[in-house]
Amino acid sequence: MTIKLLSWNVAGRTVLLPRQIEAVARRAADLVCLQEVRASTAAQWRHALATEGLAHCTNSSEFSSGRRLFNLTASRWSLDELGGIGAPQPERVLTCLVATPAGLVELLNVHVPPAPSNGLAKIETCEAIHTHLARPSDRHRVLCGDLNIPRSETSDGQVETFALNHPRVEVRWDAAERSLLLGLGEWSMTDVFRGLNGYDRGDVSWVQHTRRTRRAAYRLDHVIASDSLRAIACDYVHEWREAGLSDPSAIEAAFDPPHGVQP
Repeated sequence: MTIKLLSWNVAGRTVLLPRQIEAVARRAADLVCLQEVRASTAAQWRHALATEGLAHCTNSSEFSSGRRLFNLTASRWSLDELGGIGAPQPERVLTCLVATPAGLVELLNVHVPPAPSNGLAKIETCEAIHTHLARPSDRHRVLCGDLNIPRSETSDGQVETFALNHPRVEVRWDAAERSLLLGLGEWSMTDVFRGLNGYDRGDVSWVQHTRRTRRAAYRLDHVIASDSLRAIACDYVHEWREAGLSDPSAIEAAFDPPHGVQP
């Protein structure tokens, strides 16, 4: 069977919540991972997703470090929330174990802090995630969400991080960003979009507009998954960003794993 995952940073929207819910419902996902959910919208998200068959839901609000925004994960199958991984802002990393027909899937729903307003929290979060995943596992694993990396990618596969913006910790910063996007390959976890589409596509998932109409555009939202899940499709839902439903584009991926077979 196919497993369909949708990940989206909903940017704490309240007025646009009904349109966001309607948009997500149309995608008929089996797993939905949302970032930047508010306490005032969490119950509505939970109810709407349950109506679509994703009756198993949890969020990271109880781990809040004082921020008003947190992550929410909903599943068509039963899930158990796992403990924290030592991230400096623990509400930004929601880890669950999902009992899918293809076996257990450890699912990390992540919003890596932006920089520089959060000091070293960005690289500390990347390091905590990598430490957690850089080991053998008897489960399928998926890391998805708004990772706020990288700065750029070239058509021949070269990746540039944001390390140059932080000369005092440039080496550490560069290693932390690369450890997620590239380093998890050592543990059979692949950037699904690039694995299926190559580096010729120049998609961006976040675009910054300024008063002078200059813009910066980056591919910051990702799905990185165990090769054992056998990804068959991955693409961005740019039309939601372009319609103003959220600042980032959503990303969705489909997998066709062997039934009930663990890695």
